[in-house]
Amino acid sequence: MKFPVAGLAAAGLIGAATCAFAAPAAPAAASAATANPPAAAPKAAPAGNSALSPMLKLLEIGNPLPALPDCADKRTPDGRDVTAVCVEVKGDGVMRQVGLPRDKRPSFMDGPHVVAFVDGNALVGVIVPTAGANSQQAALDSINALYGKPFRQEQEDMRDKAGKTVKTIHAGWMQKPLTVELYAMPEDPNTGTIEMLLPQARKLMADKDAQVAQQLTPASAPAAAPAAAPSKEKKPAPKPVKSGNW
Repeated sequence: MKFPVAGLAAAGLIGAATCAFAAPAAPAAASAATANPPAAAPKAAPAGNSALSPMLKLLEIGNPLPALPDCADKRTPDGRDVTAVCVEVKGDGVMRQVGLPRDKRPSFMDGPHVVAFVDGNALVGVIVPTAGANSQQAALDSINALYGKPFRQEQEDMRDKAGKTVKTIHAGWMQKPLTVELYAMPEDPNTGTIEMLLPQARKLMADKDAQVAQQLTPASAPAAAPAAAPSKEKKPAPKPVKSGNW
């Protein structure tokens, strides 16, 4: 998935959580997808020496999200970190911020929170914020230890905030139905993300994008012009989008 609105919003959500205390819980939205049972959990990846293993043993994608304490009760005195695995109470029930103490998160992770995508009670995806180009090799090695070499890997040149060219890694792995993607953010390549998503999480992200787009559309927008008569010319059918491709 290439820099979706919901993904970027999730990254901002994490950043805000490092200094803000939890607000009262918002009513959880009932997920329409609960009518469809979640896809089977991917086969367990070999633990290897991956720095992601402690996190993935706690947050098993495809299984129910474990019951976790409120992060408001698990913060360090300065409020910048957490002392135990916890969840921020605020959220819409679909995107949840999960706090990880230092011994449960990889060193390349940026901040103490990941974003968890929840479909009903099933954990269907995790977004891990990284330090982008500054930590991409460590992140790449950790994912390789879990899933082997990526099915696709590219080097992309981006410009940092100072205008300096930074070489970043964009890579993807697939262990059906799970897809994993590592990339740097184009607006600041010294920040990045690891997306670990089941198909349901991609649908939830697409729904979030649609909601954001609708909110950005002015309510008083002028009525659309009458639709032109349909053309008799046959148009080719759109190509299907495959998970794990960019």
